[in-house]
Amino acid sequence: MNAIPRIFGRLTVCLMMLPAVAWAQSDAAPVRLSAVEAGQQRDRIEAVGEARAARSVTLYPESTGIVTRLNVAAGERVEAGETLVELESAQARNALERASAELRDARNRLERYESGKGAGTFSPTTLENVRREVEIARLTREQAQLDLADRSRQAPFAGHLGLTDLEVGQRVDPDTPITTLDDRQTLRVRFRLAGHYHGQLAVGDRITLTAWARPESPVSATIQAIDSRIDRDTGTFQLEARLDNRDDRFRPGMRFRIIRELAGPRHASIPATALQWGDNGAYVWRVEAGTAERVNVTLVARQADQVLVDGPLEIGDDVVSEGAQRMRPGIEVRIIDPATLDDYPRIDAVRDTPAQ
Repeated sequence: MNAIPRIFGRLTVCLMMLPAVAWAQSDAAPVRLSAVEAGQQRDRIEAVGEARAARSVTLYPESTGIVTRLNVAAGERVEAGETLVELESAQARNALERASAELRDARNRLERYESGKGAGTFSPTTLENVRREVEIARLTREQAQLDLADRSRQAPFAGHLGLTDLEVGQRVDPDTPITTLDDRQTLRVRFRLAGHYHGQLAVGDRITLTAWARPESPVSATIQAIDSRIDRDTGTFQLEARLDNRDDRFRPGMRFRIIRELAGPRHASIPATALQWGDNGAYVWRVEAGTAERVNVTLVARQADQVLVDGPLEIGDDVVSEGAQRMRPGIEVRIIDPATLDDYPRIDAVRDTPAQ
């Protein structure tokens, strides 16, 4: 009976000695190391812009009169030179015919006078007066042609028409709007940025646009103009981007969310898990020659699972990214080779013979 207590006591002593033996065999702290890499800070700029057509006009009549023909349909595309509105033009046509007849008479008279010039029938002064009459008749006819042309309004360029309030038979004057015309194959998107970004963007840079009405479809645009001055009241400056709209997805007046990332200064990049915090701020554990060293750093920015820091770190330095809670200054660090963790001896296996 006395043998049992003695065996139990010896077993207890052996179990108590096992942790000490294990620690004596390996007194280093197992951690994961990551190399310091070069990273670049990136500033994300966001703004709101409004789209404008590449060319946009409100059309007005050139003269006063009654509308006799109206060829305006909202949303319809027209070509340059296509007639949109015609006014009553009988009086203008009569004036052109009369001016044409007077020009013919003046030219015939001049021809007769010049044929008798060599015989001395007409004095030089008379010939000069007739030539002046021809020139006046020619100018009168040209003015009559312009007056007739003003009785209709053509599209100055190809584009899409807007709404109109005109009706056939309505009397209009040069202050009566006919409709709008937009060339929207290319849109101009204007937006403003804070003054301290001036000089960080250039003509030709690409930006990302997202229409508020279509947040699922971001598109790319090119900066084509940058204002030369900063507004004194707002501290901002204006930019204009060109958006290709040949597929006619967007409309003038749409609002866009504008995003652009700017490359900033370069810093040391480390895993976010390597950054520790203490009473004196942020720090990391750097391992050199198998020994841990605490290095104070300054957090600059977070980028996904990495952080950018400033401090006495060099590219390629090893920092502790896992197991930092076990670190102490000067502690020995045992570097584990992951390839050896699964280095188990081979096990032979025999396949069973199928039952007969």
